[in-house]
Amino acid sequence: MEKALQEKQGESTSQPPEVVPIVTTTPSTLITALPPTVLASIADIITGTSATATTLGSSTTMSTKQLIKSMEELKLQILELKLVKEKLEKVEKNYDKSKMNVAEKTREVKTLENKVRALEKDLSLDKPLTEIRGILWTNINQSLSDVWRSIQIIYEQIDFIGVA
Repeated sequence: MEKALQEKQGESTSQPPEVVPIVTTTPSTLITALPPTVLASIADIITGTSATATTLGSSTTMSTKQLIKSMEELKLQILELKLVKEKLEKVEKNYDKSKMNVAEKTREVKTLENKVRALEKDLSLDKPLTEIRGILWTNINQSLSDVWRSIQIIYEQIDFIGVA
């Protein structure tokens, strides 16, 4: 900021000072936001008095110098404000990125939790045990059917032997 001030002081004073747009606000808010030295300089310019000069000619010169100095201070404050705003934008971008990362990680965690629940259901052995029971009962019923046929054949043969 000091470099900017020195560059401005190096320029000729015959040029009118560059007007830098200030954030639009009410005059009372703007005035209360100014540093006390700037407020004193503005008051001296308005009233036409100066604390250091007593004659009208030197008062006008001092007022102009004070006005230029005040303008340079305002320019420095505006430059500082711009830098702070840029830093704020960077921080907000990083914050937004981190919020997006957190949201993305949260979605991933929920997806993984759902997969874990599904795998736990598969590993609970309810489904495999049900299938095994079905297969066993099918085999037992088939064996009983085969044995029952054999028993019926034996009784038929006993009937044939008894008839003969």
